[in-house]
Amino acid sequence: MQAFGAPQADIDRVAEQIARAAKPQAGDRFEVHADNERTVAVFLALRTQWQYAGLAGQRTGLNYASVLSWLRERIRIPRQRRQVLAGIEIMEKAVLAYDAEQRQKEGE
Repeated sequence: MQAFGAPQADIDRVAEQIARAAKPQAGDRFEVHADNERTVAVFLALRTQWQYAGLAGQRTGLNYASVLSWLRERIRIPRQRRQVLAGIEIMEKAVLAYDAEQRQKEGE
């Protein structure tokens, strides 16, 4: 924007909007692509399967014995089960990365 001569106030406003959009807040709604609806629903259903460690009770990952059991009971087709599991693993990593980022911010 600077290269095109935009006023600094406009640049600051857009930067703030981008920063706000990049960090979802509690209660924010977001769209889920139809191809991912099942995986997101399963991930949310398994929210009680997080494992915690340490005095601070930090999430360490999902209890995969329970996750796999849940998937076997509810998704009969192995290929679909593997697809959902792959998506769950991606979301798990994102949650753990977010948790680590929040801990780092709190430590600053």
